[in-house]
Formats: sequence, C-alpha cells, structure tokens
Amino acid sequence: MTVSNVETEKLFRASIITPEALALDTDVSSVQIPAHDGMIGLLTHRAPLLTKLGVGILTMNTPAGAKQFLISGGFAQMKDNVLTILTDEALAQAQITPATLAAENAKLAAIQGTDAATLARRQTAQARIHACETLLAQAS
Repeated sequence: MTVSNVETEKLFRASIITPEALALDTDVSSVQIPAHDGMIGLLTHRAPLLTKLGVGILTMNTPAGAKQFLISGGFAQMKDNVLTILTDEALAQAQITPATLAAENAKLAAIQGTDAATLARRQTAQARIHACETLLAQAS
C-alpha cells in the first residue's frame, strides 16, 4: 500500500447544502460541526449520525487546508463515509468582514423583549456575533 492510498483511506466526502446552492462538496480528513448541544468532531468510518445543528463555526480539514464557515441551524448526517450538512446559511470565512460584524451587532441591538422567543433570538444573535469575531480574529 502506498502513502497516497493510506492518505486517501483517511478521507471522506463532505457537502454543505443551503437553499440557494451547493456551498461546498469536497474530500475531508476531519470535520468539527456545531451541533445544537455542543461541538462534534467527525473522522472517517464514523458510526452513522444524524444531528440538529446550532449556530457556530463549521471547520472542514481538507488536503488543501482548513475551510471554515459560519452556519446557522439545520441538520448534519454522516452515513457510509459521506457527511451531508443541510443549513439555512453557510458563510465562508472570507465573507465575514467588519461590516458583517457590525450588521450582526445592529441586529442584536434591535431585539427587544423578555419573552422566551425573544430571549432565544437574542441567544442566537449572540452566538452569531461570537462566531464572526472568532473568524475575523483568525483571518488577521
């Protein structure tokens, strides 16, 4: 067995699909996904998984390097070495700018009220701001 075959055996297919487009379809060696209840790390030959996604940073380690996205909800399924991520939004790290962060802060400031639904919207907005800040810091 050659080194390239060994490396290939460690890879699996991963796709990010949004309502607008196929955001990414590539081979990866590992993925970290923000599930609704915490981060989940995935490697090749993982047992089948279906989970609800939260808001946060999705990291895909490809042979060409890491790719990161801000995702907002959806579902992830891992089955037969294929990871499919269905999400409402997937913003690549390059799309996150200081203007993006300012817009997210303005959205948070506009959320008023103390009912449960409003508090959940505030929590989601805060998670998006934290993810944007992290991605901006990593880019610089």
